[in-house]
Amino acid sequence: MRTAIYVRVSTLEQAQEGYSIDEQIDKLKKYCAAKDWNVYQIYKDPGFTGSNTNRPGLNALISAAKRNLFDTVLVYKLDRLSRSQKDTLYLIEDVFGKMGISFVSLNENFDTSTPFGKAMIGILAVFAQLEREQIKERMSMGKLGRAKSGKAMAWNKSPFGYRYENGNYVIEPIEAQIVKRIFDEYLSGTSITKIRDHLNEEGHIGKKAEWPYRSIRSILDNATYAGFSKFKEELFEGNHEAIVTKEAYFTTQKELEIRQKEAYKKNNNPRPFQAKYMLSGLMRCGICGSTFEVNLRNVRKDGTRLKKYRCASHSSKRHNYTIKRNPNGCTSPTYDMEELENAILAQIEKLRINTDIIQEKSLTQSDVDTNSYEIKLKQLNSQLEKLIDLYLDMEIPKKTLEIRKKSIIHEIDSIETKLESLKENNNNQVSVKELMRELSNIKSSVYTLPYDQQKNLVRKLIKNIVVYPERMEVHWVFEK
Repeated sequence: MRTAIYVRVSTLEQAQEGYSIDEQIDKLKKYCAAKDWNVYQIYKDPGFTGSNTNRPGLNALISAAKRNLFDTVLVYKLDRLSRSQKDTLYLIEDVFGKMGISFVSLNENFDTSTPFGKAMIGILAVFAQLEREQIKERMSMGKLGRAKSGKAMAWNKSPFGYRYENGNYVIEPIEAQIVKRIFDEYLSGTSITKIRDHLNEEGHIGKKAEWPYRSIRSILDNATYAGFSKFKEELFEGNHEAIVTKEAYFTTQKELEIRQKEAYKKNNNPRPFQAKYMLSGLMRCGICGSTFEVNLRNVRKDGTRLKKYRCASHSSKRHNYTIKRNPNGCTSPTYDMEELENAILAQIEKLRINTDIIQEKSLTQSDVDTNSYEIKLKQLNSQLEKLIDLYLDMEIPKKTLEIRKKSIIHEIDSIETKLESLKENNNNQVSVKELMRELSNIKSSVYTLPYDQQKNLVRKLIKNIVVYPERMEVHWVFEK
């Protein structure tokens, strides 16, 4: 009789119960020898859960069964095949049964070639699923108990700003300063997008890859930084040191909700605060990289006042974390507000007169193809699975596994971060046709529009502006 042997083990089961791949194979081979059965092939799934059928070894077994390449499927225990009642019955009845293939479980001592074996399959499948549900419940209870006791909830990958040590989170000083800065800037009115840009422009200190929008949003929403342990939306007092105050955390949550509602009202524009002046928050200094700020001079006798844009590095009220790229101080001049704004409006007026420029600029660079990143990600995940297979088959030592696994996981994290950033950028691209239509609808010129409309138009069209003493670089939102 041609017999297909199927073995499966998860790393947790191997550690706790000794269900090693080699032990299962050894016992099943001896059983075949005693029955005088010929082993057709051994199908293995090391390190895979039994909660679903998404397993390479099982899929190969199913494919061979449908081609009727063997007469019997032999497993060490029923739950090695599956822990799902539905999947177990599907495999035994709809896959093996239809092809006349018997199913034998060594540990339960039955096979489907007998009436009693067929009856027992349904009963044991129910208990296999019951055990799985109990495991899930025990894990959930364990996590709840851990949260209530204030222990760390994520030891595999600690939140940015902490490291996991002896069952708890310990502050990483440099990273913690960045976390606090993110909260401070957000509560002072800076958008998440601008916080991200500032951190990346300064070299994403403390982080190996560039900051994506989602990572900063997750930090602002993470109660761990306020000293809490969280489980299923419930907060418990944690044992670790907080990075931000509880007041700052809860105020941030309210602000996140407010800004989200505002964003929906403004056609998904995430800008939380309306800048008073046209170019506020859009400009950066080409010499030192600092942001530009508005500088208002004293009111004159006629009621007017000089309004200037200047590099923030000249201000005595600079934040402590601002980095001076020029050790001798920034030499950027101040700029008359009206002149600078008119220079920008002049460029927008050119676009209004000839909207084809927008189309041309939007086609100067093609969209970033994320497909190559997706393929690389699949290759790395496949490498990781093979690495675990080699370790479980005792072909490489644990030390080698850890070294290679760490390298692969680091590369996976970097690619996932890059993909997230690329997808976010693609999602944030403004519709070219919509912009062209809006400019075409302006009856005379942008100069005749009210100041607020000019300001809104500038913010729809311009991503950022880099200002040098002799020139400006305008980065448009429609430029890919």
